[in-house]
Order: sequence, then C-alpha cells, then structure tokens
Amino acid sequence: MLLEPNTRDMSELRAHPHFNDQGTLDWHTKWGAAHAAAAEGGKKIFIEFGREL
Repeated sequence: MLLEPNTRDMSELRAHPHFNDQGTLDWHTKWGAAHAAAAEGGKKIFIEFGREL
C-alpha cells in the first residue's frame, strides 16, 4: 500500500526571511515549527544555511 503525503493549504505561505522567493516554499525560521509542519504533512525538511550580507 502506498501512502500519499498529506496536503496542506498552501494559500498562506510564509515568505523567505531574507529575500522575495515569490512564494516558492513555506519557510520557517524555527526548527520546532518546521519539524511539526513536516511531520503533519508527511514531508521532508529542506535546511538552508547561510548568512545575511
């Protein structure tokens, strides 16, 4: 049996914290919130690490 990931309403995406990504992803700045959203949606987490210029 294949399990499909849960879908979430993506109409209220959180913007990238440093630049306009034009709504590409739903960004989180706190690990706990990102982990909870990923677990709820059956999805993986993408971690972007960098610094502001």
